[in-house]
Amino acid sequence: RLLPPVQPKKKSAATTPAPAAVGKNIRNVMGNRAFIKLIYHILRIYWFIFRPRTCGVKCIIQNDGKIMMIRNTYGYKMWTFPGGGIGRGETAEQAIEREVMEEVGVKVQELRKIGEFTIAEYKRDNVTVFTARSENAQFKIDEKEILEAGWFSPKNLPTISKYAKTIISMWGGQ
Repeated sequence: RLLPPVQPKKKSAATTPAPAAVGKNIRNVMGNRAFIKLIYHILRIYWFIFRPRTCGVKCIIQNDGKIMMIRNTYGYKMWTFPGGGIGRGETAEQAIEREVMEEVGVKVQELRKIGEFTIAEYKRDNVTVFTARSENAQFKIDEKEILEAGWFSPKNLPTISKYAKTIISMWGGQ
C-alpha cells in the first residue's frame, strides 16, 4: 500500500545536527504548519464572503503501476493528488510541473490533460486535471504543506476525498 519515503544516507557524527538544531527545525516546521492552517481558515472566510473565481491544477502521477497521493497539512486532510493554484502568467502545464516539484520534489514527464471540473464550495475553482509519469519512486515532501505522501496501487487506495474520486473517474485507470 504505502511505500515509505526514501531515507537519506547516514551522516557521519561530524555532520549530524546537534539535538538543539533538530528541535529548532521541528519547531520551524510545526510553526509553518500552524501558520498555513491559520491562513487557510482566513482564506475560507474571504472565499465565503467574496466567492472569487480561481484556477487550479491536479495531477495523477504514475510510477511502476502505482499512483502518488498526498495529504495536506490543512483543509480536510484526506488523501488527494498533488496540485495547486495557477499563478499569474502561468499555463496550467507550467503550474502543475511547479506544484508537483514544490510539494513532492518529483519531475513529471509525459504530461497529458485529461479534463476539468469545478469546485463551488466557498469559491469557484476551475481545476484542470493531468496525468504524468515519474521515472523513479523517490520523493521529498514539503513538510509545511504536505503531511504525508505515498505511492498506491489504484486497486488499493486509502480513504480519498470526493474530488480525488472525481479525478479517478476522469482517469479511468489509463
